[in-house]
Parts: sequence; structure tokens; C-alpha cells
Amino acid sequence: MMITPQTIGNILFRDSKKLGIKSIYVVLPGDNSNEIPTGEIKEERIVIHVKEQKPGTYWRKSFNEVNIFVPRISDRPDRIRAEQLEHEAMNLFDDVTDKFNNVHYSYSIVSIGTMTDEALKCEYVNVRILFEVLNVK
Repeated sequence: MMITPQTIGNILFRDSKKLGIKSIYVVLPGDNSNEIPTGEIKEERIVIHVKEQKPGTYWRKSFNEVNIFVPRISDRPDRIRAEQLEHEAMNLFDDVTDKFNNVHYSYSIVSIGTMTDEALKCEYVNVRILFEVLNVK
């Protein structure tokens, strides 16, 4: 059994649930389904962007993104909530090692930061994650 981009999406989805946010969406490479609601952000949501895996000698690597969206309060940024989620994300997504169907994987944060999206009227925490799957049979 191998860990594919779909599996990575499912693992990050499962782990993202620990943040307590109900709306979680996974976007796979080449996915154009557009199931993510458009327009102004009215409630917290998580959007996971799974990228293609690159083969290596020992590890198959992929850089993925978990974006945690925080709606504004009375047209003002909710920086306190964004900071809280940034701290929770750092604890949740950094230095994780586990197995899926006896295949070892690990992932960790490459970068993290809070950004503003004026069009969506929100702030979001962008977590860039390096996901590595052991490539040894």
C-alpha cells in the first residue's frame, strides 16, 4: 500500500479536524470541482491544497498548504483569533511522524504566517507543510 496525494489529503483533513473548525475542504492536484464556497468569508473554514509528490531516493516529498480562514468582526480583522489558530496550527502540524498501512510518513511546517484577503474580507493563517513518505520497499 502506498501513500498517494489523496491519502495525504485525508491525513491532513483528519488532523485539521483537531482545530475544531467544521468546514474543511481538500483540493487535490488538478481538481477543478470548485466545491469551496465563493464570496465573503462568514464562518471559519479550512482549505487544504494537496500538491503532487516528487520521487526521491528515500522519501517521496510534497509541499502542501493548509489555509485557516477567520472572518472579520464588524469589518475589522479578528487578529486575536487568527493568532490563536496560528499557535494551534504550529503545535498540530509541526514534526508529525506516523504510519499509514505500515508506510512511514512525516510532515512538518516549512513556513507559517497570517495574511489578509480583502476580496474575501478575512484573515487567514497559511501553513506550508513538507510531507515526506518513506520510499523504501
